[in-house]
Amino acid sequence: MQREPKIFRPNKLKNLFLFLGCSAFVTMGIFILDNNPAIGWGNIIFFGLGVIVSLIQFYPNSTYLKLTDEGFKIKGLFRSSFTKWTDIKNFRQGQIKGNKMIFFDYNEEHKKWKSGKKIAKFLSGKEGAVQSSYNIKPEQLLSLMKEYKSKSIKRCTTKPKLH
Repeated sequence: MQREPKIFRPNKLKNLFLFLGCSAFVTMGIFILDNNPAIGWGNIIFFGLGVIVSLIQFYPNSTYLKLTDEGFKIKGLFRSSFTKWTDIKNFRQGQIKGNKMIFFDYNEEHKKWKSGKKIAKFLSGKEGAVQSSYNIKPEQLLSLMKEYKSKSIKRCTTKPKLH
């Protein structure tokens, strides 16, 4: 029996803080242009991109995490990737610079993104991660992802084989 997909959207309050913070730095950049043009333009460009990203996150369906019986889809800034539960070896909760995340490793059969997995493993100790900026607590998300994975494995091993 298939379950309804669960969709988690970005935390709007965190997004609002990102927008306000980046907007403040853009404004500061404008004010310091006369005294220090390099720093002023640096602020405007860098934090201006942050303003754009935060605004895009408010656009419906531009960013979300979707859990299905087959796997999970991460969509961010209109780009998406899908990972099957059967491609995942294990999950754990961790942090990078204070940001809680769900980390995972792929099983040996997974052949995609070889370079990306190596870089991620070097930086975080795990091959992949799901950020915690969605409207669910990381602990709850970890538990839910483990549950989906477990049920997926049970479904795969109990399916009757057709000849």
